[in-house]
Amino acid sequence: MLEHCYVGSNAATPTTLIESLTDSIRAGQPRLPFMKMVHLLLQGPIPYLEEGLQDRVMAYSIFSGGEVRKAANQGRAYYLPCTLANLDSLIGPGEKYQTHMVFMKVTPNTQTGELSLGLSVEALHTAIDHARIVVAELDPTMPFTQGQSVIDASSIDYLVEDDVKPVYTFDPPDFDNLPNAERRIGELIVEHFIHDGVTLQAGIGKIPDSVIGIIRDGGFRDLGVQTELYGDGLMLLQKLGIATNRKKKANRGYSTTSLIMGSRELYDFCHMRTGVQMRPCSYTNGAEIIRKNTPFISINTAIGTDLFGNVWADFIDPRKYYSGVGGQPDFIRAINRRRYGTPIIAVKSITDKGDSKIVARHPPGITLTASSYDGVVIVTEYGIADLRGLTTGNKAVAIASIAHPRYRDALMKQVVEDPFFTKPHGFRLDQTPYGVTPYTGGVPEPGIGVES
Repeated sequence: MLEHCYVGSNAATPTTLIESLTDSIRAGQPRLPFMKMVHLLLQGPIPYLEEGLQDRVMAYSIFSGGEVRKAANQGRAYYLPCTLANLDSLIGPGEKYQTHMVFMKVTPNTQTGELSLGLSVEALHTAIDHARIVVAELDPTMPFTQGQSVIDASSIDYLVEDDVKPVYTFDPPDFDNLPNAERRIGELIVEHFIHDGVTLQAGIGKIPDSVIGIIRDGGFRDLGVQTELYGDGLMLLQKLGIATNRKKKANRGYSTTSLIMGSRELYDFCHMRTGVQMRPCSYTNGAEIIRKNTPFISINTAIGTDLFGNVWADFIDPRKYYSGVGGQPDFIRAINRRRYGTPIIAVKSITDKGDSKIVARHPPGITLTASSYDGVVIVTEYGIADLRGLTTGNKAVAIASIAHPRYRDALMKQVVEDPFFTKPHGFRLDQTPYGVTPYTGGVPEPGIGVES
């Protein structure tokens, strides 16, 4: 016998339930069936990953942090590739991982008696609706969020109130002290793609933070927010009256998200706020809703890209798993026409170790979050390569031209010397390639060989 247990994730990871389950598995009391734990990114300790328990419990991770990443690379956990828009197709009735049990957090509205899923909705409604057993931690440290996070108490079979660990909080970004490379990327994106009334999807990290920081100082008006993950940066835009959501065609007047993660200030801001509303990730990442909110700007990052325009974000190489595809492909393919918006992949040109993130060929055997036919816009600190509508040769020239100077000549040499890459008509190395916008801003160029 086995049980599929769907686990609420991110800042609302139900750590007390995870630890209690692991204690029971270790003790053999009560006797439990084999547990398949299906989840997105979990925060905090995940003790059921320890060696020796895999004959009784196994993690099936759709998006991973440090502990699960290590376990997956050592054969003690599974990576389950799936985009967020398609998560229901894994855990719904009749599906491969049809949910039998749910672990999650809820928070109460003391005035109405309602419960909220708070910081994490993702695919929990599908899991709750079809599970035999739903167990929830009652966590008053979690904000009561609005929208489709509100559930009826009758949906829950067991409510845990004792020794509940609080939600996870994270330091807010420093928008006034952005690293040079990230600031240059932010300047390029804001100058060429952000204008009044656009709808934004932006994740969490130094590059999305840089975009937010530049937007903050740009005098923009009436931006909209439809995202899978709402963090401190998007809150900042909303607090300053820059993101008003007035121009959105769907969900006008409020930001929509499936997950919230960040600082305590962020959670307090979202508490009972109708201007930030939760939706399942099948909705926030659904192509139909994304396309309604045109012009839509999607900003994501990646581990690497090759000269063909292939992008990857979940593997470093075939033997080194990193995270997950998340919702990146959902947004890229939803806005696959210019009239819908712009799918941006923003990456620093080199890794922290100084290796190029632009390579001739992607590592064979890894998952691609964007293929050469997806037509993304790649932005590094050295420029923009708009790949939409470009031939293979044009793409290769454009991508090579925005690589780090330490690698740029070698990459361009490969393109020039390889007859497979049909060069653009009139191609010359001393000219800016078609589709490329070089960085010409005021931030000094990051030092060659020095990580900024």
